[in-house]
Amino acid sequence: MQNHQNPIKKIAPVAVTAFVAAMLVGAFSFTTTAYAAVTFDPTTGQGFVGKGDVQIAFNWNNKQLQQNAPGVSFEFESVTVTEREWTCTNDRNQNEQLRERETTTTTTGLVDSIARERNQITGFNLLGFDGEPTESSTTDGPPLNSCPSGPWSLTTPAGDPEVISEESTVIAVFNGNEVALN
Repeated sequence: MQNHQNPIKKIAPVAVTAFVAAMLVGAFSFTTTAYAAVTFDPTTGQGFVGKGDVQIAFNWNNKQLQQNAPGVSFEFESVTVTEREWTCTNDRNQNEQLRERETTTTTTGLVDSIARERNQITGFNLLGFDGEPTESSTTDGPPLNSCPSGPWSLTTPAGDPEVISEESTVIAVFNGNEVALN
């Protein structure tokens, strides 16, 4: 007597496993908005923002972008974190202590722009800063080149600041609504 096993019974467990795996992947995937045509130089304020990026930011169709473009403006925020290190030595036992001071500098400002048109608006040229950017800093750590009290002395002074991280964001603004583009 031949053993005839139903092929569905062989395939069904595999299909169920694949389906569950696909559902789990879908449940843990996240949608991110890609801003493909944003370029920006935080030292000059110059760059370009594509019309599609503004459309996505404000959920506009092309007609709405063409109508609202004169009211769109751009701002920027740049955050730079730097660190400086120095070494202190204990005169009694030659133990060394590495000390650090971190500074976070935030620069914000307006960016002058003009719509780029070729029969219709295709994007926005960022022409540079509109006025002087505003800069603020916060510092965390001991005073520069300081050592603990007692028998400690400075043996290696702090060098130049080392950039730990640097991030710039272009922000589209329309009717008081601000949306980061990158």
